[in-house]
Amino acid sequence: MSVFAAAAIMMWVQSSGAIAGQAGPPARVPSVPSVAPSSVPTAGTEAALRRLVAGLASGAPDYDKLSPRFADVVRGDLPMTHPMFQKLGALKSVTYRGRGMMGDDAYNLVFANGEVFMSVALDPEGRMAGGILRPEGDVPYR
Repeated sequence: MSVFAAAAIMMWVQSSGAIAGQAGPPARVPSVPSVAPSSVPTAGTEAALRRLVAGLASGAPDYDKLSPRFADVVRGDLPMTHPMFQKLGALKSVTYRGRGMMGDDAYNLVFANGEVFMSVALDPEGRMAGGILRPEGDVPYR
């Protein structure tokens, strides 16, 4: 399973309640993230995204700022994401694009050497609980 699918699945599983044993819709990964128009991101999502990106680039994400289950996903994917974010270089801009189907906030991130689409969902404690990561070329909503 790719890093991108794992991150997306983790967000959908957590938001569906399946991890907590609650009944809910089955987890699924859409082929293209759906983003609804919304002019205001959820408070804290951009900061959480910037922290995660900085941590992935340095190879040392702050796992305390992630939900325990999402921290496990990030830890497992670090051998793939760390080199990717190192190659992307300095983060130049973060542009909010709207709200996803699962309540996540979608962003386009432009780096010195590329671009990615990322989304972020926070848990009730304000920790990043999941999201989607798509590399350049798969970036919707430019």
